[in-house]
Amino acid sequence: MAIVCQTESFKQPGNNGGSAKRAVFDVESDVVLQNVKTSDFLFQAGDDRTLYRVERGAICHYMLWADGRHEVIEFAFPGDIIGLGQLRTHSTSAQAMVDTVVSLVSEKEFQEILESDDRLSFRLAAAVEREFDYLRDKSLAANEQPASAKVANFLLALSSMNGPEGRDRNLISDEITAGFVAEKLDMSIDKLGAALLCLKKEGAVRETAAGLRIVNTVTLQKMADAA
Repeated sequence: MAIVCQTESFKQPGNNGGSAKRAVFDVESDVVLQNVKTSDFLFQAGDDRTLYRVERGAICHYMLWADGRHEVIEFAFPGDIIGLGQLRTHSTSAQAMVDTVVSLVSEKEFQEILESDDRLSFRLAAAVEREFDYLRDKSLAANEQPASAKVANFLLALSSMNGPEGRDRNLISDEITAGFVAEKLDMSIDKLGAALLCLKKEGAVRETAAGLRIVNTVTLQKMADAA
């Protein structure tokens, strides 16, 4: 016999799918089940960590990196436990591929299974390593943006100086060395290089034989405003 004990439904801003779960308590087996409709999220990065076992259906488990990349980690099918890791919150997202039913896995049950399931141990180790990469990625992204903003502001300043002196406003001459810029901005050459790479990826600047050319002043100003 199963008793519906809770219904929860909401949409996450900016997502096509929502997180819509219907919790059911199975009195006979003492298991809490959740129904997850097609395209809805079982969990998303930032949600409090919960372990689930797929009972029916299929889940796409993926990572969204700081640069916008979607990396599919695995597809979870009946019998698979999903939501592994050591952080308090999830660093990944899990979305139902079809109408899916999952059960909640307690920490005690998980530890018991872990002792005898080598594949689960391997997946847990991979999840912990992935969390480390996720935190490192977030840290690099957080540190990179202020550096990019500093460099963008500096390039805009040089551009404004070029005009009155009769030089091309959008060309930063190669006579201005990386060492000079790094010293003025109080950052390492490596950090300067990473910041310039960010500006190039955004289409704000590009390298030429004569020096660094500003190709999109609006984008460069937006990045400068992020300081």
